[in-house]
Amino acid sequence: MEIEFVGIDELIREIEKIEEITEEMKDEALIAGADLLKERTQEAVYSYGLKPKSGKAPSYIDRTNPKDGEILVGNTSDGYYLYFHENGFYNVRAKRFIPPKPFASIAYENSKNAILDEYVKVFRKGLGMR
Repeated sequence: MEIEFVGIDELIREIEKIEEITEEMKDEALIAGADLLKERTQEAVYSYGLKPKSGKAPSYIDRTNPKDGEILVGNTSDGYYLYFHENGFYNVRAKRFIPPKPFASIAYENSKNAILDEYVKVFRKGLGMR
């Protein structure tokens, strides 16, 4: 029985490159992806049924800084009402449930592949790949 390994050296080099990914690179990739999602969420605020009153809603979408490999994109405390539009709420005056008019979840779902592309760009740049 004869076993032949083709390309094993290339595979080993690629695995070694993956091991070179530092925490700074991971944070940089998270920031790049989060900035893309933030931008797309800001663009989507009024795209799915939410009507502009003050026009400030897009400015209330922000991101946190990376911490423990995690980053958050969402509304700030000034834009707390965006949470209600995303998830729906019970209107006490009207005495009925107001259905959701989601925008952030739609923007996220539509941006998943682009976010991963941003991660890949950062990792390729950091590892000196093309």
